[in-house]
Amino acid sequence: MRKGKGFKFTCLVISFICISAILSTIPASINLVSNGSGILTSYMHSDEMGINSNFYKSRQFDNNLIGYLIEIGSASVRSVDEGEDKKTFEKDRKNSESVLKELSNINYFIVNNDTKEINTNTKYKKAKEFEKNINGECDVKISSINSNVSYIKDIDGQEYKKLQVNNQIGYAMRIPNGDIYMSIPKDFENTLGTYDKIYESKSEFETNIFYVQVILGISVASLVLGIVAIFLYKINKAILFDEDSFWLKLSKLVPLELYLFGLLIAVTFTVQSIGYYYDLFSSFIFSFLGVGFIMTVFYIFDRQFKTYDNKIDIFKTTFIYRTFKLLKKNIKKTIKKSRGLTRSMPLSKRIIGISIICLVINVIGWFMDMITYGAVFSFGASIISIGVFTYYVLKKLDCLRYIMDGTQRIKDGDIHYKIDLEGEDNFTMLADNINNIRDGLDKAIDNQLRSERMKSELITNVSHDLKTPLTSIINYVELIKKEEDISPVYLKDYVNVLDSKSKRLKALIEDLFEASKASSGNIELNMEKIDLTQLLRQSIGELEEKISEANLDLKIDVPEEKVYIRADGRRLYRVLENLLSNISKYSLANTRVYINITELDGKVRLTMKNISSYELNFDPEEIMERFKRADDSRNTEGSGLGLAIARDLVNLQGGSFNLDIDGDLFKSIVEFNSIH
Repeated sequence: MRKGKGFKFTCLVISFICISAILSTIPASINLVSNGSGILTSYMHSDEMGINSNFYKSRQFDNNLIGYLIEIGSASVRSVDEGEDKKTFEKDRKNSESVLKELSNINYFIVNNDTKEINTNTKYKKAKEFEKNINGECDVKISSINSNVSYIKDIDGQEYKKLQVNNQIGYAMRIPNGDIYMSIPKDFENTLGTYDKIYESKSEFETNIFYVQVILGISVASLVLGIVAIFLYKINKAILFDEDSFWLKLSKLVPLELYLFGLLIAVTFTVQSIGYYYDLFSSFIFSFLGVGFIMTVFYIFDRQFKTYDNKIDIFKTTFIYRTFKLLKKNIKKTIKKSRGLTRSMPLSKRIIGISIICLVINVIGWFMDMITYGAVFSFGASIISIGVFTYYVLKKLDCLRYIMDGTQRIKDGDIHYKIDLEGEDNFTMLADNINNIRDGLDKAIDNQLRSERMKSELITNVSHDLKTPLTSIINYVELIKKEEDISPVYLKDYVNVLDSKSKRLKALIEDLFEASKASSGNIELNMEKIDLTQLLRQSIGELEEKISEANLDLKIDVPEEKVYIRADGRRLYRVLENLLSNISKYSLANTRVYINITELDGKVRLTMKNISSYELNFDPEEIMERFKRADDSRNTEGSGLGLAIARDLVNLQGGSFNLDIDGDLFKSIVEFNSIH
């Protein structure tokens, strides 16, 4: 197992090294492009792209070196500019001539066509003689005609020409009309003890080309080796760093701030590696070290994260948290020792006591500063006292917030929630009192629910038990009515009364049974898409005879298109039947009844308005109670359950049922969500 772990760890290290090497080519490439890109192909060879290993085709030659040679060469034969100081002019020419003479690896012939002045390090007096007799590895001709600069270059017999190079090297030409001929010999070397710009440029170019080749070789090798190392790491089943790993535990001992500081240094290294003051290989090395460290730190973070159940626990490894925890532990010990003295002390006195202690600490700090002529003790005392006081107040405020949150949960209906008690102070007593209130409220609600449940069960059982004998009574009454010879005759009237009252009792029992089921929710619903307009018209049609007998004028206002809701058709029909039946029973004769359906903001509202024949001297909520009737004398038919049944059935179907009373105007409002 140890061998497996060792091999897997080796694969991990190799893969990190390879990935770091590959990623380091990115900053190195940025460095290559941003710092002049001397090894890239120059503007004179636009048909060739990318890195060019030929020094004379590179930007190092055409952009950097040629620009430098043109500037010192043209300056050696230039005329004095208008307004230029003569001493400055002469000094500039002497410096240029001196620099030209130090160049040992070039033959040059420079002529100012305006003054006919010539500067050359050869024996030739004319440009044609120089061109004819001097042939090197690279021959260059720079011409300026009225400040329009052209560039002709011959590399081993191959000529390259640009007739307009003002944007590239025109800035360096110091004479408006003139020619500069330069020839660089093949395989030149630096003269010992002298500085040569040409040799330096070529050496720098060749070094960078070598660096590119080395970096590319490292990258390719890293890619191949990295793939192999990652593959072997993945297939190896050994666990490198489990929760009990010594190295993982050791990594957790390092404060998080130290990791973050290291990451900052690594990122700084990587970013600075792009700077112009680093060569290509140095940029690669610095970015390699930075990227490698960043990957290592993130790998350690990943291993640590996987051992934490709560990911935020990683912040417990910080130096600040550990210091705070140590202080908190010591403070708790001190508080625990003094708890016996402060247990019965009110919160206000505790805060005053802590304030006095903090004040004493500050006075001691000021006194020490007066002795030492400094400000360290008072500053430290202020920090400690403010910290202790703030911590205590915040802790108590957090306790108060916790109690308030618990109270809010109980208020919102979570009556079984219990506030945990912590400590022994005023807030603990408050939480205990709230828990006692909650327990009393919980018991009261349980008793009420038990009472309601027993009441519903009693009504259901009694209704069920009454059905059987009542059915027998109704059947025997029907048999008696069929007898033709009943004497004396007045017995027939008694039989009719018995028949009427028994049927009314049956209807009352059925209403009572349904009201009990509706209030307890013990009803099976068949929810479906229903056209409310059609169901309303059907209900009105069923009760049309009763409405006509009451001499009522119906005014119906419903949309022409279908209005769909989701409800149980049979139960909703019972709701409409109850409402229309109440209208026919309790409306003032020869009045109008308004029924309308409106659809707004995703809601469908059915409103029924009628004028009552009785004085409406009660609350809308009161009339919806079971067995409550508008006719207190109870001279009319009805059980007093119709509105209660309607309300419970609507609520069970997800709708809302409300009543509104305005004088003698009685309004019923049923509302459902609309569907399309």
